[in-house]
Amino acid sequence: MSGPGRAAVAGGSQGDGGRSRLIGWEAGAVGPPTGRSLVQRIARGDDHLRALVRVGDPRLELAAQVKESHAAFRATVVVRVGARLGSIIKWGQGPLPIVRNLERLAGADIFEGLDTGPILADISESTALERADGNWELAICHLGGPSRPRSLADLTAQFNRHVWPSRAEPKTRAKNWRYWSCAVSWAIARKAVRLLLPMSTDTLKALTWDLITHAASASLIEAVWHAIQARHRQYHLAPPIDGRGELTAWKRSISSVTGRPLSLKLPIHRTIVVRLLAWRPTQVAWNRARLATALATIACLRVSEVAHLQACDLWFDHFTGYGIPGYEGTCAVHVNKRKNDRVRRGHHPALGRAADPELDIVYQLRVWMEALDLRVHPRCRKRREPAARCPWCPPLFPRTRRGRGNVTLSDGSACSPQRMSGDIKFAMSQMGANPDRFSGVSARKGGLSTAIEAGIHEAILFLQTGHGQAKAARDYMHIRDPAVLMQVFEAFKL
Repeated sequence: MSGPGRAAVAGGSQGDGGRSRLIGWEAGAVGPPTGRSLVQRIARGDDHLRALVRVGDPRLELAAQVKESHAAFRATVVVRVGARLGSIIKWGQGPLPIVRNLERLAGADIFEGLDTGPILADISESTALERADGNWELAICHLGGPSRPRSLADLTAQFNRHVWPSRAEPKTRAKNWRYWSCAVSWAIARKAVRLLLPMSTDTLKALTWDLITHAASASLIEAVWHAIQARHRQYHLAPPIDGRGELTAWKRSISSVTGRPLSLKLPIHRTIVVRLLAWRPTQVAWNRARLATALATIACLRVSEVAHLQACDLWFDHFTGYGIPGYEGTCAVHVNKRKNDRVRRGHHPALGRAADPELDIVYQLRVWMEALDLRVHPRCRKRREPAARCPWCPPLFPRTRRGRGNVTLSDGSACSPQRMSGDIKFAMSQMGANPDRFSGVSARKGGLSTAIEAGIHEAILFLQTGHGQAKAARDYMHIRDPAVLMQVFEAFKL
């Protein structure tokens, strides 16, 4: 197949309306497309490239051809698996159409004679131990504990089910499963399922060219590569891209021709934080948006970490425990798990006492908790078991509902990271900024940028942001003076 355009193919699959013939999904498709479309002429290095571009936008024509190709792709997959199984396929969007329920296709003739376990096994769902979020002892009791007699094979199977997947985060596993499903769907259409595991370099090149001709971005192509590499490692197979530096070289080859500048998301500036803390909205949702944005920026938090916070994660007057006077009215934000803290050591970004009482974020967080009745539960064990999520305390920034008398109340459920990101964009719009230039990452960017501009040493900054854990010495650092931990907060000059 020379591209996503219309291919002249003799014959074709029956039952797909002839659409598979349009793109050459059938084996034996040869030669370039007969129609001299703009994209095809450009692909062949036409000498009149500039004149052709002036005739019309080639991206529009390519988009139309890709849309037609996707329809033929779906029809071909249905033909490959048979009408009975084809009727239950659930399709997802991707660089190529993705079969979302691959496990339902295990009985298809195209998989005959193959061990479908490694190909169709989905391990993206969070395990029972992961769902316990640090309360792993409760999960073990729920799974039966040590009392049930088991064989060695059963013990191994339990480990493989509940522990082994945690080598990667559930989000990473979900992403890998999505793009591995893309590769499997492609292999079904191309009659290449027997070449999936192990996959050769040539097969990966063929898949990559199909992705390129279907206008997949460099980042999407790399996501497919990572998923394929991860699937091979999971089953102890040699990945198709092997050798030191090879993956980087493959990425460079794609990015050099299909790479595009990223959409720049701006950091939240200190002046915006000041204006947010001075703002007094009457709506509860608006108040949540401004406080969450200010807290995420000052504490350099990821949007997922803000969404994960509970009422018991604000450790008021924590720094008075050092025995040094002057830290009343301060607060530590307990982050029990971060991207670079898989072993749950925890981080405690510091919130100091503002010089201007109108900008005191610690006091404003206290008022917020009181207004929504976000109390620390008497049975809370967060201080004694800081690595575990508290099963009793409410989220710090909950979703809301209307109660009696049209009063806004917490509904007890945490906001999703997506909703938190939307809150940050909304807060920025209320400050007069263009919300399209901001997202959830803008808060962490703003906090880090402000601290760096203030000249804070990176070792102090990284102890609170969670960066740089690869440097072993930082695991042993324990700051004796709370004033040092307050440097990031003081950079905002509140």
